[in-house]
Amino acid sequence: MKAYYDKGVKRLKKILGKIVPYNTQYRPSDVCRINLSDLSVNNPREFYIHPIYPDLTTTLDISEELYEACSPYWKPKRTVQTDYMVLEVPNGRIYTDNDSSIAVVSQYNRLIENVSLSLVNGKVSEPNLNNIFEQRFFKPPVKIEGTVFSLLTGGAGINNIGHWFIDVLPRLHLLRESGLYDKVDWFYLPSTRYSYQTETLELLGIPEEKIITGDMYPHITADNVVASTAPRGNHTLVPKWLCNYIQDSFMPYAAEETAAAVTDTPYLYISRSDSKIRNVLNEQELLEALEPYGFKTVISSQLSIKQKIQLFSKAKVVVGATGAGLISMFFCKPGTKMIEIFNEGFVIEPFYDIASKIELDYQYIICKGKKKVRNADQGQHEHLLVETDKVVEMLEMLETKKRHKRVQPV
Repeated sequence: MKAYYDKGVKRLKKILGKIVPYNTQYRPSDVCRINLSDLSVNNPREFYIHPIYPDLTTTLDISEELYEACSPYWKPKRTVQTDYMVLEVPNGRIYTDNDSSIAVVSQYNRLIENVSLSLVNGKVSEPNLNNIFEQRFFKPPVKIEGTVFSLLTGGAGINNIGHWFIDVLPRLHLLRESGLYDKVDWFYLPSTRYSYQTETLELLGIPEEKIITGDMYPHITADNVVASTAPRGNHTLVPKWLCNYIQDSFMPYAAEETAAAVTDTPYLYISRSDSKIRNVLNEQELLEALEPYGFKTVISSQLSIKQKIQLFSKAKVVVGATGAGLISMFFCKPGTKMIEIFNEGFVIEPFYDIASKIELDYQYIICKGKKKVRNADQGQHEHLLVETDKVVEMLEMLETKKRHKRVQPV
């Protein structure tokens, strides 16, 4: 009930913020464009640019069959170009609704493109369509002394572990590449209310006393604001550098011993029984089909980050319905077999995109849905009825390959 209440209050505030005028001087006057062809023409009093990966190409390396199966309302591009950069904004300001909009504003009251972000129906909008331009109600910004680095992200980065690993944490890599890491006094994050957030920050060496959050301070100004391009730019494809950063940062913990062992099997079924959306309706039937192969059920939200690292790093086969719990695939070693299960009305690309870039042996099953899905919001709520015979068929093929390898002559 509290979650519904908070959501309702947040929505009401958003509506009223577009109606009730208050401190309207904080609404940006226009958009500050960045000249990449000649960096010297950009005004250093407004921002200073650190190019990281200019015009980087990211590809989606999947079969044509799987690409065609992607939900039409969320059809990814096969290739995208992104100019990755980190900007220093002296006497800058950041405003966020911690939902779908982040606005980095210069001391000349102009919204700076590339490092600001606004989402409409989950898709990135043009800078001039940022939600802040519709806002009329502003509380004065909280003054922060020193340099603030923003890891804010639109969408579910505030409460979804998948988006946390893809859209939030990789900004730290861009910061390090800029050479500004040691100059940062404060790390400005969407939230730290969940254990996976505090655990990952601790493992990455971010001191708790240097953290401020957007859910507590949605409007700040600082002596120096530092902000980066979103890790996936204006699209949804995951760049290879992001995968490398996550694995390089967390895989060293795979060798550590945890206080409590999780399971001793390399065959994992990732259950969504802790969620109210995209549940496997015939999960008991699926579990009975998996049992002869030695599968153990894992509820990802019940594990610490270190437990996930150690568990998935030892996995040989991972089976699960598409969802945030599969983000631990980052901790799998190359060659690990992953079987992702979709409802036909909600086939999206992030996990199979990552799988191809970290060299997993990826396969998928698409289950028939009960009704036509028109958009992502509807799709992500649809439950799944898994055709267990398809899962068993894949596992039997795997067993056949294993037997064949064992009898190969030396």
